[in-house]
Amino acid sequence: MRLFNYDGGVMRSISKFTDCITLSLLFLVSCLPVFTAGTAMTAMYHTAYKVLRHDRGYVFRDYTESFKENFKQTTPVWLLAFALAVLLGVDGYIMNYYAKAGNIPAALGIIFLAGMIAWLVWVSYLFPYMARFENTRKQSMKNAVLFPLIHFPMTVLLLALLAGTGFLLYMFPFLVIVLPAVCSWLQSFILEWVFRKYMTEEERELEDARNRREYE
Repeated sequence: MRLFNYDGGVMRSISKFTDCITLSLLFLVSCLPVFTAGTAMTAMYHTAYKVLRHDRGYVFRDYTESFKENFKQTTPVWLLAFALAVLLGVDGYIMNYYAKAGNIPAALGIIFLAGMIAWLVWVSYLFPYMARFENTRKQSMKNAVLFPLIHFPMTVLLLALLAGTGFLLYMFPFLVIVLPAVCSWLQSFILEWVFRKYMTEEERELEDARNRREYE
């Protein structure tokens, strides 16, 4: 029966599922040293877009190659992003301490929450952008600030995806072995809509030609 052939529906679904588990585990292991987390996010997006979405290449090979190629470029950017996250975390801890004593107005809590959301959105654009485009670190960070503002509706969709993923992980922690890759896969449908607007016509045609084999 064609259903159980390699190209059949069941086998393709099983293959995608195992690819998601493999990619998620690679990502989680790569994040363990902490300072490599930015490179891990870059490699995961690259692999999710190329392998999971367009059936080009292999999860382990493409992930490791992307990780090696982007390590020097992404590590300083991640260390800066991580430092900002730590600063926000410390501020949040201090605010929470004083809030319990009734010395912090609610408005400051809202400002802190907005800061955390802004950081999350920035990072969610930044490392996928670095996976897809060659640019300076400074320009990449700048673009990751501008994109969420210019394409606000897509940013809302992205936040909804991240919130949904976070909720599922909170309710079912064991899904950590598959959800990071699934989230990155779904994220590519949102971000690629944005990224294509900044490609030249020649770049778009080349990208479409590479991905066309998915339907052949």
